[in-house]
Amino acid sequence: MLKFGVKSTILGAAVYYSIDKGVWKDSSVTNAIYEDLEKGASPYVGELKKQIPYELPPLPSNDRVSYLFKYYWNCGVKATFRFLADLPTHTSNAASKAFNSITDSFQAFEASPPTTEKQSK
Repeated sequence: MLKFGVKSTILGAAVYYSIDKGVWKDSSVTNAIYEDLEKGASPYVGELKKQIPYELPPLPSNDRVSYLFKYYWNCGVKATFRFLADLPTHTSNAASKAFNSITDSFQAFEASPPTTEKQSK
């Protein structure tokens, strides 16, 4: 429970800080924040690159990220609507299976001979 509380606090602080800095406002504000962050982190990244023995791959371009976001968003929307379109079929199948299993249980119960217990007095 403590671990969940710590993680929730860190997440809440990150969201609050990003809202406070204006990350979720206009895209020009977000771009300016990104440039400031890049300028502030570039000396540290340079030292880190010297310590890492291999070259890091470049980040994907904005066009590629935008395409992937749109593609996966559309896949999620299509899957959601496919599920909603098939929901009546799945519901009727589940209802008929439940009905059949209940009727089979009752038939098995009725077909079984009653057990008699001897009462001791």
